[in-house]
Amino acid sequence: MALRADDLIDRRRLRRKLTFWRVVAIGIVALGVIALSAWFYNDDFGGSTVDHIAKVKIEGTITEDEELIKRLETIRLSSKVKAVILSIDSPGGTTVGGESIYEEVRKLAADKPVVAEVGTLAASAGYMIASAADHIVARKTSIVGSIGVLIQYPDVSGLMD
Repeated sequence: MALRADDLIDRRRLRRKLTFWRVVAIGIVALGVIALSAWFYNDDFGGSTVDHIAKVKIEGTITEDEELIKRLETIRLSSKVKAVILSIDSPGGTTVGGESIYEEVRKLAADKPVVAEVGTLAASAGYMIASAADHIVARKTSIVGSIGVLIQYPDVSGLMD
């Protein structure tokens, strides 16, 4: 009976050692995958290792968007981005938001070629941002233009007399 108890204890020890080495092997494989992915995706700011053209979408109402401004600055500073396409589909937005994005696109255009691609609509602040690019491409049915607001209302005060 003592022999069986010793066999059970030895089995438990072997099982613990095997579990330990399995965990170590999984950890080594995980570190290898992390190192390999870091090697493939190594760039100044965590982008691609190959030269490429960045595409930035600007959609909806334009407001002062710090995330978009930081993204444009990161693209400007990246050595792997060779040109930028701004895909714009916006009815406009705030003057401060449009102006801040306009200024960041002008900084970007000073360093790299920038092309604005207009989808359905680029009016007001959307058109202001598009005008900061080096070139604007629009479809035949795209609505482009009108920086600023024009409000028309009838003056019927003469009819009231």
